[in-house]
Amino acid sequence: MREMLELLVKQLKVELNKKYYPTQYNPQRNTSGQRKQNRTYPKRYTGNLAESIEYEIREIDGEETGIILLADYYEFVDRGRKPGGEEGKGGFREALDRWTRLKIGTFPGLDFKSTSYLVRRSVWMKGIGGINFINNAIDNIIDELIDKGEEEYADKFEEFIDDKLLVLSKTSKEITYNR
Repeated sequence: MREMLELLVKQLKVELNKKYYPTQYNPQRNTSGQRKQNRTYPKRYTGNLAESIEYEIREIDGEETGIILLADYYEFVDRGRKPGGEEGKGGFREALDRWTRLKIGTFPGLDFKSTSYLVRRSVWMKGIGGINFINNAIDNIIDELIDKGEEEYADKFEEFIDDKLLVLSKTSKEITYNR
């Protein structure tokens, strides 16, 4: 189990380092959204999400379970965010403020507080697309194992993902993936 968790953590970090096309919010997150721009830029601008990834093995209901722990806002990066809803849920506001400070700074003639507010309002009104990095990482691992001729290990890995893996946010420890 430890080997599978390490493999997954490594691949999650690879996925977060990939370049992608920014997308609008798409409720069917397994299909791509509409491109807003023709340029790519790294999703992993600050690296905080990738650096936050940890794993644990816990006994739950008498069985060992693998747990991936991530920064609270991982689900917004993975699944995106619908327009509207609660602005400050799950560390989203802090993460967006940090991203705004690093990526944008301030808009001409405005202070950071105003710039940050406008960025948050835009996301609140339009939503933001996710990059589906968790499922992409799992699919890439399984595909790579099959390409290497390790079908049996790929089947064990898939069974582990389906039956013995939980993904939790670090602060709330709420199950937000897979269950």
